[in-house]
Amino acid sequence: MKKLNLIFGLPIALLVTFTSCGNDNYYYPEAPKVYEEKVVVANRGGGSVSFIDAVTNQVSNVAISGSEPMYVVYVPAKDKIFVGDRAGKKIHIINPQTKAVESSINVGNGVFHMWADGLGKQLWVSNDIDNTISVIDLNTNTVVKTINVGMKPHDVFVTKDATKAYVSVFNADAAMPDKVYMYSTSDYSKTGEANVGKDPHLYHLSTSNKLFVACQSGQVYALNGSNLSLISNNAFTGAHGIFPSPDLNTVFVTNITGQQLYSINATTGMQNGMPLMALNATPHNIVVNEDGKKMYVTHSGGAATAVSTYTINGTTLTAGTTITAGTNPFGLAYYKREVK
Repeated sequence: MKKLNLIFGLPIALLVTFTSCGNDNYYYPEAPKVYEEKVVVANRGGGSVSFIDAVTNQVSNVAISGSEPMYVVYVPAKDKIFVGDRAGKKIHIINPQTKAVESSINVGNGVFHMWADGLGKQLWVSNDIDNTISVIDLNTNTVVKTINVGMKPHDVFVTKDATKAYVSVFNADAAMPDKVYMYSTSDYSKTGEANVGKDPHLYHLSTSNKLFVACQSGQVYALNGSNLSLISNNAFTGAHGIFPSPDLNTVFVTNITGQQLYSINATTGMQNGMPLMALNATPHNIVVNEDGKKMYVTHSGGAATAVSTYTINGTTLTAGTTITAGTNPFGLAYYKREVK
């Protein structure tokens, strides 16, 4: 019988094949991708934004000198953070890699709510002193259109497919309903309007083409996203901040006056179970993380500093913990991005 030459039980020729560095087919495994998950909070009274680690809840703050940060938007297509500055009449652009402001855009007077479409084309900014909307082209970071609203604009939402924008407007007459206006994002024309309750806030669900309108006067409307016709209108005391689950089957809403959080069925518009008592007073704005298991809520007020967390199990909320951000935490945004 022919005797084989073995090293550690392997034929020498096979061992050479495994270890040869000159083999062009040698497989070098890619390094695993590393991601960071953050919640960015605009601290209206603190002249800063807080970066909250969405895994550990650790906080770091970035000051923006002389600013009054209102709302913040992360645009994945551009990998940039946009911060609305009411005092400076600007939108500041933060690089999430460096956590530093890299440029700013001049907009109107009275910067308030803002939103970007899902394709990273446009950012719409509400200016409630000028009664205008500043439309920013996100390819050039310039204002390409200033829309005269005619009434005081408040919340704004641009659809995921970048075709429509919705703006809630305040009626100065307290006895008259506030409104929602619908605009084309291509020619900026107003294409529809609807009467709603007072102090309305907006979120459009792309899968069902429903525009949910949370009104602090005590209603949550669902409107047809194409023509603003009424689908449902249900009573929810103090309804204010609004954000859905990732599957868009549930809509979460704050009761800003009653320190509660609602879970709402997006199909029926009715409440899931009972409202949950929020951890702190004045629950304002909401964001939900990517896997839909954690919710963050800002608690606003002149001396407030709290951001609270909640665990989401299906449609049920469970209280988590309170995180200290900057003074008067207002708008907030969540992002998950690859660390380069």
